[in-house]
Amino acid sequence: MSVRRTLVVLSLASLIAGCDGAAEASEDDARSSVASAPAAEPVTPGAEPGAAAPADGSVPAPGHVAVQPGAPPSSAQAEPVPRVAWPPTALSLGLLATMDAQDLAQSRATIRDERSGVISSYRPGDHIRPDVEVLAVDNGVVELSNAGEVEYLSISTVPVELSADDVFYPDLVDHLHLSTSMGDGVVMPPGPDYTLKAEAYSWGTPRSIALLRDAIRNYARGRQAPPVHIGDISRRGGGPFPPHLSHHEGRDVDIAYVLHNPDARFGVATERTLDRPRTWALLQALLDSNAVAYVFVDYDVQRLLYEHAQLEGVDDVTLEKLFQFPYGRRASRGMIRHWKGHRDHFHVRFEQ
Repeated sequence: MSVRRTLVVLSLASLIAGCDGAAEASEDDARSSVASAPAAEPVTPGAEPGAAAPADGSVPAPGHVAVQPGAPPSSAQAEPVPRVAWPPTALSLGLLATMDAQDLAQSRATIRDERSGVISSYRPGDHIRPDVEVLAVDNGVVELSNAGEVEYLSISTVPVELSADDVFYPDLVDHLHLSTSMGDGVVMPPGPDYTLKAEAYSWGTPRSIALLRDAIRNYARGRQAPPVHIGDISRRGGGPFPPHLSHHEGRDVDIAYVLHNPDARFGVATERTLDRPRTWALLQALLDSNAVAYVFVDYDVQRLLYEHAQLEGVDDVTLEKLFQFPYGRRASRGMIRHWKGHRDHFHVRFEQ
């Protein structure tokens, strides 16, 4: 895949330094810096960086090419013209880097949300906030939908000011290289696609939190669904967490079933209340991480999900690998196992 990166003129080494064993990315065509207009000013195609908008006040429509008078008709098609970053967003967001790809859906932007102090990587279709969605990423510019209005976020010539309390989630780093120790534990940050039962009980290893965030984001992308409700993970630093028998090591996560009533949180899953397509899609997103050791699901709820998976065409070999059902709640088989007390939520245990 051909990749092109545009980086803000500041060192990101300080962000990545805290990631245990993070691998350095390298591409032959990576760029180390970009001269970009400040986010507060419109950029006219063909103009020098920092040039003002046209004197008559006209602004080219986003994504359109402004043809200079007298220019040959074919000149506008000779070379790609950068996206017009106008109007600029007033949101408290800072664009740190972009990475373009031939498959536009795989382009990424590293953005700092000043409100939450979270620095993360986003693809088109991802939500930064509940009403803020990334529409496109294009060479130092991100097209956003802010409450239905199209706005643009650009890399600024003024360095983004970071805080010592910022939390950096290196989505581009292989999860296998992230720490699995609660000594390096991080808290699950606020997010547009999920709710947290209690922040004090939402601590996990860097690897588990990254896997959980990615799985929920993949589940939510392009799907109209209520937010995922996350229960207990671990306490800060790990250790005993009564009344739980587990949740000691930052790799156990309680997640509510998706129910037909979007306002229900941690309600009991039954044949009448369980939203089987969405719950199965959420489970699949977690299992697709290839880092799940077990999922604990009440045996009766397993039956509902097993039958739905059959309707979706999941083959018998895969069902045999995933489900304990129909072999009985004491059978030692399948990744999805019965455990008492899991009718109102399921429990995901990530591998070490």
